[in-house]
Amino acid sequence: MQPAFTRGFRLHHNGRIIHGAEFPGGEVIVADDPQYGLGTAALSLGELLKGYQGARVEWPGDQLVPTALFLELVNIVANARRDRPFPEAEVRAVIGQLTKYLGYDVAERAAEQEAARALARGETHL
Repeated sequence: MQPAFTRGFRLHHNGRIIHGAEFPGGEVIVADDPQYGLGTAALSLGELLKGYQGARVEWPGDQLVPTALFLELVNIVANARRDRPFPEAEVRAVIGQLTKYLGYDVAERAAEQEAARALARGETHL
């Protein structure tokens, strides 16, 4: 059964979020560069994804970060402070799952953001 209306979605690819739409007949279009009006169209989502290797599709209602993974990470960190040393292996496992789900390296992105904040504060290290 085809949807009665066009559905919007987000394509997560190489750290970018690209907005798109799926039409009732299955055709899709994404706005690769909305500033210049550039887009890509395909006869199906499967065909579109062939040009975006490793991309993840987010539909309305999807959670960007799964609540269970986030709560697991919070629980690991909270328990580490109480009764045992920091469980690095457990944290790495959860970060690995988040990296796979989100389509980019979570730890690397956090390090890049921290470096950008340090630079903005005028902290530079050579």
